Amino acid sequence: MQPGTTYARIETLIRDGGQIMIGTIAPIRGAAIAHDGKKTLAMLKHRSGEPLADLLHRLDAAIATATASGKRVDEINNASSDTRYEF
Repeated sequence: MQPGTTYARIETLIRDGGQIMIGTIAPIRGAAIAHDGKKTLAMLKHRSGEPLADLLHRLDAAIATATASGKRVDEINNASSDTRYEF
């Protein structure tokens, strides 16, 4: 993490009883998930070569988007696939 970098929405989510998960969340490799304790807010895929700090920044922004819109940010589920993942 770069000095001065904050993840305010991630910190608030965790403080309020939510959680984040980063890594392999079977069967998804390279996932970043944010859950508020009731519903999943964001499901992101780690991009090839992406630094962890950038993934955390995207997760923080996705939490803000989901909170404002009421809709999950989902990079895991593909509309053309019959397989759906829920966390």
